[in-house]
Amino acid sequence: MLFGLASGDLDQIRASRGWGYDYVEIHASLLRPLEPDGVWPSRKRELEDTGQVLSNLCNFIPGEARYVGPNVDWGRTRAYLETCIGRGAEVGVKVFNWGSPASKSVPPGWPYSKAFEQIERAAHLIADICKAHDAICVVEPINPRECNVIYYVTDGALVAESIGRPEIRALADFFHMSQQNEPLEHIAAAGEWLAHCHTSGPDRCFPLPGQAWDQSAFLGALRATGYDQRLTVESWNPRPGSTFAEDARASVAYLRTL
Repeated sequence: MLFGLASGDLDQIRASRGWGYDYVEIHASLLRPLEPDGVWPSRKRELEDTGQVLSNLCNFIPGEARYVGPNVDWGRTRAYLETCIGRGAEVGVKVFNWGSPASKSVPPGWPYSKAFEQIERAAHLIADICKAHDAICVVEPINPRECNVIYYVTDGALVAESIGRPEIRALADFFHMSQQNEPLEHIAAAGEWLAHCHTSGPDRCFPLPGQAWDQSAFLGALRATGYDQRLTVESWNPRPGSTFAEDARASVAYLRTL
């Protein structure tokens, strides 16, 4: 198992290897994908100079590239995806995490049937672009407090299966699973489609001993399914009296013991 840190902060990315992380899952905004090509070379150098493995990407598609609803501009969506995936691939990203509630949530009054047609169209578009860059995209279910479509790990697996493209896979995120009391048995049910995982503690604190959420049960479910790939810690709230660096370091050490 490789352990990563999700971050959109260059200083955190530079420090992450010293904290014990194998890779970083960068925020898409770091690629400046809504800005012209002229801004990219300097940012690319900054990312490469961090010295960390940048194999994954999260916070993938913003509301500016919305693909669900009555006013979708597919040309704009395609242009965003080509820029984001292309720039990500240049710095080593191989796995693009597709949660993106700002662009995926179904607007009030918009039929779910049409929303799913649009999600499937977006998935094929993403698959086409990922294929050109030898990358994959994982569907991240988001809990219903944050999104109104694709909640469960099994929902993500169903999307991947319905698309039928090797570039579209599924993700299990223990934060979202815990927020909605999703059974860990769903990990096994999604097993063959599972290609990436996230975790966090409650309230986006770092996973640490003594918390209500049982990280050992989550990791045990992954192990029982045969999953042995990457697990990203997606947390940003340190404990009172602690710092981000202290909790980031303690969290990955704790997860490795489990």
